[in-house]
Amino acid sequence: MFDNRKAVPRSILIFGAAGHIGRPLADFLSREAPGISLRLVSRDLARGRELQSRFAQAEVVQADYADPASLARAVSGMEGIFVLTPSGTDERQAMGNLVDAVREAGTSPHIIRLVGYQPEYNPHRIGPWLTDHGMGLPIQHPLAKRLLDDSLLPVTYLNCGATFIDNFARWMAPGLRERRTLIWPERLIPYLDPRDIAEVAGRVFLSDNHRHIGQFHTMNNGQDILRFAEVATLMSELWGEPIAYDGSKETFFEEYAHMGEARLQFLWAFFEYEANNEVVWARNDFVERMLGRKPVSVKDWLVENRVKILG
Repeated sequence: MFDNRKAVPRSILIFGAAGHIGRPLADFLSREAPGISLRLVSRDLARGRELQSRFAQAEVVQADYADPASLARAVSGMEGIFVLTPSGTDERQAMGNLVDAVREAGTSPHIIRLVGYQPEYNPHRIGPWLTDHGMGLPIQHPLAKRLLDDSLLPVTYLNCGATFIDNFARWMAPGLRERRTLIWPERLIPYLDPRDIAEVAGRVFLSDNHRHIGQFHTMNNGQDILRFAEVATLMSELWGEPIAYDGSKETFFEEYAHMGEARLQFLWAFFEYEANNEVVWARNDFVERMLGRKPVSVKDWLVENRVKILG
């Protein structure tokens, strides 16, 4: 009988290994498959040293999507590559350089690419501000997919069709701590814990199911589709004190002024785009099936992180 199983990679390169998805992925693979050789990428020397201290058996390298020579060194000999890119990345350059580096290495690694956009999106529904800006997720991530598809490399796409639950700690904690107010533009959105994304990626790497190659898996926690005002109400109930909600443009620009005017204008336009297309969101159980358990819910996460956020 013909054996069409996917080989489990013996070596895996992780981009963004110091971040909130790459680091838990390295943790998962170190724990669940210690025989796999890990190569961890960090653009920052200090964070690279932290990674080397945490993952003593791994190889830590510096690489940048804009630096073809560094990419060539990073991908050399790798049988698996986990790819994510920072916000604002020029995907034409980044994925073009990555594909070139893999081809020059003469290998065909299993690539898992993390993207984030509304499934089956219609590019004609994107407003002119986002289109002209050109660097947002609705523009750049579909471009990355087209470039990788055209490369004919074995790619699995993990699409975060949700917002990261830990954004409440990464971005919104100051307003919650100092004003007891959740400050963010209103939107209806599913949710997903980045640690669960990392575990899904790890389990896809460790799976011998060839059917994951070429697939586009949209992920959310299968439980929560909430407006931010509803999350504020949930915070109040779980944390035992009133949490207000303010989604006004004035307060948003005041609270996050450190991001800069251009960034805030882009974010506001992006959230308006999402609001105009919010009916597309639907819960699914892909993450639950991959994990073999319920993903972390917003309620679970808020209970776990109350002290971290409120102090």
